[in-house]
Amino acid sequence: MKRFAVVLFVFFSISSLYSQDANVLKNEGNKAMSAQQWAIALAKYEKALTLWGNRPADQAMIFSMGACAYRVNDMKKSLKYIDMSIAAGHNLDMAYQYRLCIMKALNNNDEYLKTLKEGLVKVPNSKVMKETLAKYYFTEGDKHYHEALEIMKSAVAQVKAGKYPASDKAFKDQNDRARLDFKEAMKFINMSLELNPNDENAKTVKTNCQNQLNMLI
Repeated sequence: MKRFAVVLFVFFSISSLYSQDANVLKNEGNKAMSAQQWAIALAKYEKALTLWGNRPADQAMIFSMGACAYRVNDMKKSLKYIDMSIAAGHNLDMAYQYRLCIMKALNNNDEYLKTLKEGLVKVPNSKVMKETLAKYYFTEGDKHYHEALEIMKSAVAQVKAGKYPASDKAFKDQNDRARLDFKEAMKFINMSLELNPNDENAKTVKTNCQNQLNMLI
Protein backbone atom coordinates (compact mmCIF):
# COMPACT_ATOMS: atom_id res chain seq x y z
CA MET A 1 0.00 0.00 0.00
CA LYS A 2 2.85 2.31 0.92
CA ARG A 3 4.60 1.50 -2.37
CA PHE A 4 1.39 2.23 -4.30
CA ALA A 5 1.11 5.61 -2.58
CA VAL A 6 4.68 6.45 -3.58
CA VAL A 7 4.01 5.51 -7.22
CA LEU A 8 0.84 7.58 -7.21
CA PHE A 9 2.71 10.54 -5.73
CA VAL A 10 5.43 10.29 -8.41
CA PHE A 11 2.79 10.07 -11.15
CA PHE A 12 0.96 13.18 -10.00
CA SER A 13 4.25 15.01 -9.50
CA ILE A 14 5.27 14.30 -13.09
CA SER A 15 1.80 15.26 -14.35
CA SER A 16 1.99 18.51 -12.43
CA LEU A 17 5.44 19.21 -13.86
CA TYR A 18 4.22 18.64 -17.42
CA SER A 19 1.22 20.87 -16.70
CA GLN A 20 3.45 23.67 -15.45
CA ASP A 21 5.76 23.29 -18.47
CA ALA A 22 2.75 23.48 -20.81
CA ASN A 23 1.55 26.69 -19.20
CA VAL A 24 5.04 28.22 -19.37
CA LEU A 25 5.26 27.38 -23.08
CA LYS A 26 1.76 28.73 -23.72
CA ASN A 27 2.65 32.02 -22.01
CA GLU A 28 5.87 32.24 -24.01
CA GLY A 29 3.81 31.65 -27.12
CA ASN A 30 1.44 34.45 -26.14
CA LYS A 31 4.37 36.84 -25.73
CA ALA A 32 5.83 35.86 -29.09
CA MET A 33 2.47 36.30 -30.76
CA SER A 34 2.07 39.76 -29.23
CA ALA A 35 5.47 40.62 -30.75
CA GLN A 36 4.27 39.23 -34.09
CA GLN A 37 6.88 36.48 -33.96
CA TRP A 38 4.48 34.03 -35.55
CA ALA A 39 6.84 31.09 -36.14
CA ILE A 40 8.20 31.21 -32.59
CA ALA A 41 4.71 31.50 -31.13
CA LEU A 42 3.49 28.52 -33.15
CA ALA A 43 6.44 26.38 -32.06
CA LYS A 44 5.82 27.26 -28.38
CA TYR A 45 2.10 26.51 -28.65
CA GLU A 46 2.68 23.18 -30.36
CA LYS A 47 5.15 22.10 -27.67
CA ALA A 48 2.62 23.15 -25.05
CA LEU A 49 -0.06 21.08 -26.76
CA THR A 50 2.08 17.94 -26.63
CA LEU A 51 2.40 18.39 -22.85
CA TRP A 52 -1.23 19.33 -22.26
CA GLY A 53 -2.29 15.93 -21.04
CA ASN A 54 -5.90 15.16 -20.15
CA ARG A 55 -6.85 18.67 -19.14
CA PRO A 56 -9.65 20.39 -21.10
CA ALA A 57 -8.26 21.81 -24.34
CA ASP A 58 -7.25 25.47 -24.34
CA GLN A 59 -9.39 26.58 -27.27
CA ALA A 60 -7.96 30.10 -27.31
CA MET A 61 -4.46 28.66 -27.74
CA ILE A 62 -5.58 26.31 -30.52
CA PHE A 63 -7.21 29.21 -32.37
CA SER A 64 -3.97 31.19 -31.98
CA MET A 65 -2.08 28.23 -33.43
CA GLY A 66 -4.26 28.37 -36.53
CA ALA A 67 -3.72 32.12 -36.82
CA CYS A 68 0.05 31.82 -36.45
CA ALA A 69 0.26 28.99 -38.98
CA TYR A 70 -1.65 31.17 -41.45
CA ARG A 71 0.81 34.00 -40.88
CA VAL A 72 3.78 31.76 -41.72
CA ASN A 73 1.93 30.48 -44.83
CA ASP A 74 1.50 26.92 -43.54
CA MET A 75 -2.05 26.50 -44.83
CA LYS A 76 -2.29 22.79 -44.10
CA LYS A 77 -1.44 23.30 -40.44
CA SER A 78 -3.57 26.44 -40.20
CA LEU A 79 -6.59 24.57 -41.56
CA LYS A 80 -6.04 21.78 -39.04
CA TYR A 81 -6.16 24.11 -36.03
CA ILE A 82 -8.89 26.38 -37.39
CA ASP A 83 -11.07 23.34 -38.05
CA MET A 84 -10.44 22.27 -34.44
CA SER A 85 -11.69 25.68 -33.31
CA ILE A 86 -14.78 25.40 -35.50
CA ALA A 87 -15.50 21.88 -34.22
CA ALA A 88 -15.26 23.19 -30.66
CA GLY A 89 -17.51 26.17 -31.46
CA HIS A 90 -14.77 28.60 -30.39
CA ASN A 91 -14.68 32.15 -31.80
CA LEU A 92 -16.72 30.96 -34.76
CA ASP A 93 -17.00 34.21 -36.68
CA MET A 94 -13.23 34.74 -36.82
CA ALA A 95 -12.55 31.02 -37.29
CA TYR A 96 -14.74 30.91 -40.39
CA GLN A 97 -13.12 34.10 -41.68
CA TYR A 98 -9.70 32.48 -41.32
CA ARG A 99 -10.99 29.39 -43.10
CA LEU A 100 -12.14 31.58 -45.97
CA CYS A 101 -8.68 33.14 -46.21
CA ILE A 102 -7.10 29.68 -46.22
CA MET A 103 -9.36 28.47 -49.03
CA LYS A 104 -8.61 31.62 -51.01
CA ALA A 105 -4.87 31.04 -50.55
CA LEU A 106 -5.33 27.45 -51.74
CA ASN A 107 -7.43 28.60 -54.74
CA ASN A 108 -10.17 26.21 -53.66
CA ASN A 109 -13.25 28.04 -54.90
CA ASP A 110 -15.71 25.23 -54.12
CA GLU A 111 -14.57 24.92 -50.52
CA TYR A 112 -14.47 28.72 -50.22
CA LEU A 113 -18.14 28.98 -51.15
CA LYS A 114 -19.04 26.00 -48.95
CA THR A 115 -17.26 27.65 -46.00
CA LEU A 116 -19.10 30.92 -46.59
CA LYS A 117 -22.50 29.26 -46.64
CA GLU A 118 -21.78 27.05 -43.64
CA GLY A 119 -20.33 30.00 -41.72
CA LEU A 120 -23.47 32.06 -42.23
CA VAL A 121 -25.61 29.16 -40.98
CA LYS A 122 -23.49 28.93 -37.82
CA VAL A 123 -23.03 32.70 -37.42
CA PRO A 124 -26.05 34.24 -39.19
CA ASN A 125 -25.34 37.76 -37.91
CA SER A 126 -21.75 37.90 -39.15
CA LYS A 127 -21.50 41.21 -40.99
CA VAL A 128 -18.20 40.30 -42.64
CA MET A 129 -19.40 36.96 -43.99
CA LYS A 130 -22.65 38.47 -45.25
CA GLU A 131 -20.74 41.16 -47.11
CA THR A 132 -18.24 38.60 -48.43
CA LEU A 133 -20.93 36.27 -49.77
CA ALA A 134 -22.83 39.22 -51.26
CA LYS A 135 -19.62 40.31 -53.01
CA TYR A 136 -19.05 36.77 -54.27
CA TYR A 137 -22.55 36.61 -55.77
CA PHE A 138 -22.20 40.10 -57.26
CA THR A 139 -18.90 39.16 -58.92
CA GLU A 140 -20.47 36.06 -60.46
CA GLY A 141 -23.51 38.03 -61.64
CA ASP A 142 -21.40 40.84 -63.07
CA LYS A 143 -19.28 38.29 -64.95
CA HIS A 144 -22.37 36.79 -66.63
CA TYR A 145 -23.72 40.26 -67.37
CA HIS A 146 -20.57 41.32 -69.23
CA GLU A 147 -20.36 37.98 -71.05
CA ALA A 148 -23.90 38.58 -72.33
CA LEU A 149 -22.98 42.09 -73.46
CA GLU A 150 -19.99 40.73 -75.36
CA ILE A 151 -22.19 38.16 -77.11
CA MET A 152 -24.60 40.88 -78.21
CA LYS A 153 -21.78 43.20 -79.25
CA SER A 154 -20.36 40.46 -81.46
CA ALA A 155 -23.76 39.63 -82.95
CA VAL A 156 -24.51 43.27 -83.81
CA ALA A 157 -21.05 43.64 -85.36
CA GLN A 158 -21.72 40.61 -87.58
CA VAL A 159 -25.01 42.13 -88.79
CA LYS A 160 -23.39 45.51 -89.47
CA ALA A 161 -20.60 43.77 -91.40
CA GLY A 162 -23.24 42.14 -93.60
CA LYS A 163 -22.34 38.60 -92.61
CA TYR A 164 -25.98 37.82 -91.88
CA PRO A 165 -29.21 39.82 -91.46
CA ALA A 166 -30.89 40.40 -88.11
CA SER A 167 -33.61 37.98 -89.22
CA ASP A 168 -31.10 35.14 -89.62
CA LYS A 169 -31.09 32.13 -87.29
CA ALA A 170 -27.47 32.85 -86.36
CA PHE A 171 -28.48 36.21 -84.89
CA LYS A 172 -31.36 34.59 -82.99
CA ASP A 173 -28.98 31.97 -81.60
CA GLN A 174 -26.70 34.73 -80.31
CA ASN A 175 -29.70 36.39 -78.69
CA ASP A 176 -30.57 33.12 -76.97
CA ARG A 177 -27.03 32.72 -75.65
CA ALA A 178 -27.06 36.27 -74.34
CA ARG A 179 -30.48 35.73 -72.76
CA LEU A 180 -29.16 32.76 -70.77
CA ASP A 181 -26.24 34.82 -69.48
CA PHE A 182 -28.46 37.76 -68.56
CA LYS A 183 -30.75 35.40 -66.62
CA GLU A 184 -27.77 33.86 -64.81
CA ALA A 185 -26.59 37.36 -64.00
CA MET A 186 -29.99 38.23 -62.56
CA LYS A 187 -29.99 35.08 -60.43
CA PHE A 188 -26.65 35.92 -58.79
CA ILE A 189 -27.42 39.63 -58.46
CA ASN A 190 -30.71 38.85 -56.69
CA MET A 191 -28.84 36.56 -54.28
CA SER A 192 -26.37 39.36 -53.65
CA LEU A 193 -29.14 41.87 -52.97
CA GLU A 194 -30.79 39.52 -50.50
CA LEU A 195 -27.65 39.80 -48.37
CA ASN A 196 -26.86 43.42 -49.12
CA PRO A 197 -30.03 45.20 -50.31
CA ASN A 198 -28.38 48.62 -50.34
CA ASP A 199 -25.67 47.77 -52.86
CA GLU A 200 -26.11 50.39 -55.59
CA ASN A 201 -23.80 48.58 -58.02
CA ALA A 202 -25.90 45.42 -57.76
CA LYS A 203 -29.08 47.44 -58.26
CA THR A 204 -27.62 49.03 -61.40
CA VAL A 205 -26.56 45.69 -62.90
CA LYS A 206 -30.00 44.24 -62.15
CA THR A 207 -31.75 47.15 -63.91
CA ASN A 208 -29.40 46.85 -66.90
CA CYS A 209 -30.07 43.11 -67.13
CA GLN A 210 -33.82 43.70 -67.11
CA ASN A 211 -33.52 46.34 -69.82
CA GLN A 212 -31.36 44.10 -71.98
CA LEU A 213 -33.74 41.15 -71.60
CA ASN A 214 -36.65 43.33 -72.67
CA MET A 215 -34.79 44.34 -75.84
CA LEU A 216 -33.79 40.84 -76.93
CA ILE A 217 -35.77 39.34 -79.81
